[in-house]
Amino acid sequence: MVSALKNSLAGRMIVKSSEDIKKNSKRAVNLLRLFGDFIDEEVAPTPYWEIGFRGRCRLLHFHSRTTKKEATPVLMIPSLINRYYILDLYKKNSIIQDLLDEGVDVYLLDWGEPRDQDRYADLDDHILDWMNWSVDLVRKKTNQNKVNLFGQCVGGTFSCIYTSLFPNKINSLALLTTPIDFHAQGILQAWACQSKVDLSQMVDVWGNIKEDFLDKSFKLIHPLGDLKKKQQLLKNSWSESYIRKYYALEKWLKSGVSFPGAAYENFINQFYKENRLIKGKCLIGKRKVSLSNIHCPVMNIVANGDSIVPKDSSLVLEKYIQSNVYEEIRVGGGHIGCLISDRHQKKLSESLQQWALKEYENECFY
Repeated sequence: MVSALKNSLAGRMIVKSSEDIKKNSKRAVNLLRLFGDFIDEEVAPTPYWEIGFRGRCRLLHFHSRTTKKEATPVLMIPSLINRYYILDLYKKNSIIQDLLDEGVDVYLLDWGEPRDQDRYADLDDHILDWMNWSVDLVRKKTNQNKVNLFGQCVGGTFSCIYTSLFPNKINSLALLTTPIDFHAQGILQAWACQSKVDLSQMVDVWGNIKEDFLDKSFKLIHPLGDLKKKQQLLKNSWSESYIRKYYALEKWLKSGVSFPGAAYENFINQFYKENRLIKGKCLIGKRKVSLSNIHCPVMNIVANGDSIVPKDSSLVLEKYIQSNVYEEIRVGGGHIGCLISDRHQKKLSESLQQWALKEYENECFY
């Protein structure tokens, strides 16, 4: 009798109704926890040592729970305009921890919070001073001649430039959602070229380019993004794993940093407006940057749904470098989604682990 009732239409409706009541109860509790900031989820959980400071920057060396393998150390260069810990979001979602668990020795250049005086910090300061300092310090600490360099977003662009200027210091290069051809940047490039904004005046007035301005610019790419995010939150907030990830991601999103004024003006003019990087006309410290100077192995990871850095902007890199070992990895998700989706992040982590531990000879990554 009970079994027949469960299998009947009325029985299935009762069961579904009971499940909906449970989910709605969980939604209510989880939303109260979320908005009351009562969720116990630590962001940027991986412990590290601060092994050096220079200007506003610091060099981090992450603690490993496993025995380190005899492999070239990895130096990570995150995006300039976001906190580094999107690469170490929380315990169940950390590119950094995944590398450590495989025995990789991981260092990271934390750009820090721009100070008032950093309005004068240009691309030369970031690449020739702070990046070069971090590379040399890792080489000294590990007694290695070269490092494996990983760059994310703008940090990837900087990593390409650095590798072309100092090829003897880089063993291999990995890039994630990295803009190379800035005239394939879609909406952002159109705005940069068509805008009548006087960048020099903006820097004179603001000093550093405010994080709110940058955040709103990116949100205009998807005007309904916030609405869709709230709809997804309401739909999935019954799930404990979803609410924890949402909490950690929101903390990261709200912790944006300003773009140093001089670097911003230089970045927009040289790259978005004039596309100098692929033309071989980019100037860093009066030195011309030629991507053809990149001979080391390169892994280039793009996100299929990336609207901030469309994959065509990144994949063009192969045409301009001289590496005999070049691999393209395509993952699902968008610019940030590829880092936080369990499925996409798993593929991303596995690709980076293989890259970091590979001993390159005359072979490819797989």
